[in-house]
Amino acid sequence: MATFKQYDTKQGKKWLFKVYLGIDAATGKRIETTRRNFPTKKAAQLELSRLQVEFEKNGLQQDTKQTFKEVYDLWLETYQTTVKEVTFIKTKIKFDKWILPKYGKMKIKDIDVATAQKIVNHWAKTTDQYRVLHSSASRVFKYAINLGMIDRNPLEYVLMPKRIKEAPQTEKIKVYTKQELKQLFHYLDNTKPSYNNDFNNVLLRFLIYSGCRISEALALNWSDIDFNNQTVTINKTLSQTKNGYKVSTTKTAASNATLILDATTINKLKKWQIDQRKYMLTLGITEPTSIFCGIYKQTITHHAIYARLITIAKEANVPFLGVHSTRHTHASLLLDSGATMKEVQERLRHTKISQTLDVYGHLAKETKEKTVEKLVKHLDL
Repeated sequence: MATFKQYDTKQGKKWLFKVYLGIDAATGKRIETTRRNFPTKKAAQLELSRLQVEFEKNGLQQDTKQTFKEVYDLWLETYQTTVKEVTFIKTKIKFDKWILPKYGKMKIKDIDVATAQKIVNHWAKTTDQYRVLHSSASRVFKYAINLGMIDRNPLEYVLMPKRIKEAPQTEKIKVYTKQELKQLFHYLDNTKPSYNNDFNNVLLRFLIYSGCRISEALALNWSDIDFNNQTVTINKTLSQTKNGYKVSTTKTAASNATLILDATTINKLKKWQIDQRKYMLTLGITEPTSIFCGIYKQTITHHAIYARLITIAKEANVPFLGVHSTRHTHASLLLDSGATMKEVQERLRHTKISQTLDVYGHLAKETKEKTVEKLVKHLDL
């Protein structure tokens, strides 16, 4: 039984076939193999006939011509159907940047443990992602085994090196001080009323007081806000794909939650809902569903928000601390107010508390030190 399939390459369209040849008497396993890179279906059929005759005489002689890149192309086609587009794009970038330059041109059957060891050793010296890269490359070898191209995965026998960091990778996150927040909100509250200025005012307030990711905020609809119970439901995110931006589900189940909002933020959202409709109505646009969209209901991207944050910080005379600064500032405010690390984890919707500790552990330590200083000043002994 054989199947034929046409696929695209840089050299044009090619044909492959996958064939079941029987059962291995020694192991009891199915004998299957794949052959590819045929210019026409007829050429693939001729090769199948030759292979079947040869198999009857000598058993399966594995193809030694296929490169890692050729097997990767086959694997990628299947992998794409099993993951979200944003995950697919990130994986493809890893292969294009790191894995294919090392393995791509090698014949997959010729890659041995020593070669794989040298590659992972090199990665360990140059990137923290070396374990992920090694695991990703291993998937291609496992796929080659499934196709009957090789007998074993050499990457499974590699000794994983420890990464020696040249310097501590504990750069402190940057957060806004209370004074800087006062300056920021004073500036936003005193800008000339307009769609963009009012948008910026509400978005910054929402981000800092909710701790939401920017991508989550940009995906919100008005139906996600419960004004009576003062909550917002987070269950989607704005993702970048090769075909542009689209709203998709959050990456992990832990990211989905209903968060309580403070009364001031709720009131600002109520006012924005009314003002947004007024602005749009002047252009003949009605019934906006997205909270943070453009005046023509167009999607506002992460890059646009990034540019706005730079401008706002400059105009408000506060430092620009990066696109994650609002979320980091929210965590800092929670800790300053006495929240436990577990409460911060739940508010930020981290899957594991270790993630929260890794990012915000030093903030908790600083908060405790400030508490001790307050005690000493209070006692004044």
